[in-house]
Amino acid sequence: MVRYGIAAGLTLVVAVTVAFLVSASTQSHLTTIALIVTTIGLLAISLLIGNLGWHPRLNGPYLDVATLIGRQSVDLARLTATRWERSRGGAIWIRLHDDITDVSIQIPVPYQVRPAITQALSDAITRGVQVPRRITNLFNLPPVPGAPRNGGSNLAVLAGVLVGILVFGVVFGLIASS
Repeated sequence: MVRYGIAAGLTLVVAVTVAFLVSASTQSHLTTIALIVTTIGLLAISLLIGNLGWHPRLNGPYLDVATLIGRQSVDLARLTATRWERSRGGAIWIRLHDDITDVSIQIPVPYQVRPAITQALSDAITRGVQVPRRITNLFNLPPVPGAPRNGGSNLAVLAGVLVGILVFGVVFGLIASS
């Protein structure tokens, strides 16, 4: 949460700085507002992919990954949800959620962390977490009755909102410049 707070604060500082610089040179309030909205949209999109993790490693019960906004950890002992995702390039990612944060890691995972992830998924199934069928297949775990194929996610809604903000900023900027 601290990392996201810092990233949001930096986003706000950059947006306000850009607004003041543009406002001082153009004297147009519409252009200033358009630049603020567009800047916030672009920087917020970077937060959207801020939980994509590379180079996973174990740190006690935590799975640490390198992300765009620094190292991020998920508590493998407290998994609350999982999701299977395929990128446009064909890479498979799994998203692991605990009660505080989530990370996405690419499959295949390094052999050093695979047993810990497999055990964490097995423990999550025992606690009643609906681990998607595709993930149980990847880690050779018994399927969970009634589990979804891929798992749930609000990523599409969040992406839609951010794209909407970006489009609004661009349209508003075009109107302001004419």
